[in-house]
Amino acid sequence: MDKELSRILDESIQLELNVADLYLSFCHAFAEDKDFWSHLAEEEGNHAALLRSGKLESDEGHFPAKILTTNLDALIKVNKEIKELLKEHKQKPPSSRASAFEIAIKVEESTGEIDFSCFMEQQADSPALKLLRRVDRDDRDHARRIRNYMREKGIGIPGTINESQDNIG
Repeated sequence: MDKELSRILDESIQLELNVADLYLSFCHAFAEDKDFWSHLAEEEGNHAALLRSGKLESDEGHFPAKILTTNLDALIKVNKEIKELLKEHKQKPPSSRASAFEIAIKVEESTGEIDFSCFMEQQADSPALKLLRRVDRDDRDHARRIRNYMREKGIGIPGTINESQDNIG
């Protein structure tokens, strides 16, 4: 496997694991949302496992060449930011449920989480492309599910019109 492709996949796997750890930190900080965060964390862990198995089974020809357009620097940056958040949360958890949800939405919509979208419109003619499409689709669905959960629970994001003072803090 190409060295750059291997690094991109490694960083992508690490991103999924870091996001899972972030969601587990929210799970411990906010008992009322424990099931929601633990389910998302499990899905992120599954994404990492899918990418890892695809990498182990693959040689250079199995992953689409367009994955090499993925911005490795962006993946590294997002991973670093999430690791910093995790360090901060060990010392002091997010100040509110809304704050945790705001962080999660930003993470799900970050460059690292949506970087594979550059080749999602191609025909799914390889198992590797199908795998990457699944991970991309699931990650996009997370942002939607986070927003829906917030609406259902009346959790507003600080500074927005739908902010609910009763549920923040």
